[in-house]
Amino acid sequence: MSEQGGYGYPQQQYPQNWQPRPMNTLAILAMVFAFLFAPLGIVFGHIARSQIKRTGEQGDGLALAGLILGYIFTGLGILFFILWIAIFAAVVDDANSNNNRPSSRALSYSATTPQAPRATTTPPRATTTVPRATTTAPRATTASGPLPTVTGSDRQGFISNGPSCNANNPAVAVAITTGSRIVVCETGVGRYYYKGERLSDGAVIELDDPIRTREGFAVRNGDVTYQLSPNGLVILDGGSELGSESAVEVWLN
Repeated sequence: MSEQGGYGYPQQQYPQNWQPRPMNTLAILAMVFAFLFAPLGIVFGHIARSQIKRTGEQGDGLALAGLILGYIFTGLGILFFILWIAIFAAVVDDANSNNNRPSSRALSYSATTPQAPRATTTPPRATTTVPRATTTAPRATTASGPLPTVTGSDRQGFISNGPSCNANNPAVAVAITTGSRIVVCETGVGRYYYKGERLSDGAVIELDDPIRTREGFAVRNGDVTYQLSPNGLVILDGGSELGSESAVEVWLN
């Protein structure tokens, strides 16, 4: 007759060497590093699941959660990095565009040679009116064409205190505006060049190849365009107006 436990039930026998299954260490690390450094959480998660299948340890759920969170956080990190690169590139491009944009009035006269000698010689010329009349004739004979009607000018531009044409080149336009003195000259080969002097500080500019327009002449200096007409001088930067000087005296041939 078999031995009975209390109340007539048989006693349950347990193995004397039974122990609970240990937790896999890499599964724990996968979960932790999914938040600290997601790519490492992915690596630990894969290794942990491989070990658990081989050893039967606990922690497969932790390893799987670490894998999933690791992939999610890694994807978000990549998207954030791409967005940051795009914003940085846009800021750099905008800064370069601003640096390459012309700085308004400063571009109007690229050559800044003050006309101090002309200013100092003005009084002597005023006292020698008769000798100047005798020197006007040689200039008239070296350049042919109509005589400009602007005060203080001859066939080569301004006699003094203003730009004049080189050698025997005749003037085809002479102008005094509220801010400048201007002369457009014609070379012997049918080309033109533009000379301007700013009244405020004596700065001068000389530009090649102005073109005739319906109203006068236009010449470019990089992105800046000077338009001379009977109404005066207009300075444009692309399609934007940098400045406008009304005509005082303008002669166009």
